[in-house]
Amino acid sequence: MDKFILGITDKMLKGRNVSYKEAARLYSGKEVSLPDLLWMANKTREAFKKNRIELCSIVNAKSGMCPEDCKFCAQSGHYKTGAERYPLINEEDILKAAKSARNNRATCFGIVTSGRGIKSRSEILTICKAVKGIKKTFPDLKSSVSLGIIEKDFLLELKKAGLDRLHHNLETSREYFPRICSTHTYKERLKTIEDAIALGFKLCSGGIFGLGEGSRDRLKLAFLLRELEIESVPLNFLHPIKGTPLEGSTPMPPKEILRTIAIFRIILPRGDIKVCGGRVVNLRSLQGMIFFAGASGMMIGNYLTQPGQDPEVDLQLIRDLGLKIA
Repeated sequence: MDKFILGITDKMLKGRNVSYKEAARLYSGKEVSLPDLLWMANKTREAFKKNRIELCSIVNAKSGMCPEDCKFCAQSGHYKTGAERYPLINEEDILKAAKSARNNRATCFGIVTSGRGIKSRSEILTICKAVKGIKKTFPDLKSSVSLGIIEKDFLLELKKAGLDRLHHNLETSREYFPRICSTHTYKERLKTIEDAIALGFKLCSGGIFGLGEGSRDRLKLAFLLRELEIESVPLNFLHPIKGTPLEGSTPMPPKEILRTIAIFRIILPRGDIKVCGGRVVNLRSLQGMIFFAGASGMMIGNYLTQPGQDPEVDLQLIRDLGLKIA
């Protein structure tokens, strides 16, 4: 192993951040092999996260009919994908889903809704009641919401309800974002995150890869997340959905996915790097490798419009690797 790799690893383990130039050298694949990059990422995970694996789970609480035109999304009303369409489910059904998540050993449970954002007063009240219910019924389960662009007044109500974490993906770099969505801006997405940080929320924010973006876009996203001090970083990998503009996209090869997970761990050594959407369909038999690439968590159960792997299979995978479920 050469001096560059050992030097960067030593730098990280001493708590110093890698620079953009160093990260670009590591990610390019021209001078650092995948096994060496995975070694670095795994050493970093062990140093900062030990062998504890965080599991998160979600409920698709409001599906389809979204007015936004994100090119990867099955729930956009601009495309015919056959995705289910239904209004916000009630508080009782949200709590049932939270109970299932807890039974599957999840430590964080997210309420996810389609659409630009929540405006209806009745929907706001239902979500706040559900957050309170989760806090009361499952005190050891962190509550999270992913509700699109959120106004400050609603954020304040969520804070009063006891919400633990806000989830709001930036998806890709600022420069590439206009190529995947035209109905809202990167600035609008960023404002929700900045408002939530100002109110003291812990943030969950990451992206989706395989949209046609380049390595520079992925690196820029990672460094922005580091600048924002994001605590939890979900990494999603495109599962092309029929009917969307990206239905014909070539899926990312597993080796490229592992390299991407590794570089996010190296750039964000203290963050919870969680592999979420696209894990099963894109990595297949190599799913266990995500932890050796530096991941410290994953989504368990179903995704928004696609079924996930049997939770017991995921739990056994973690146990087989000698890792501990948080």
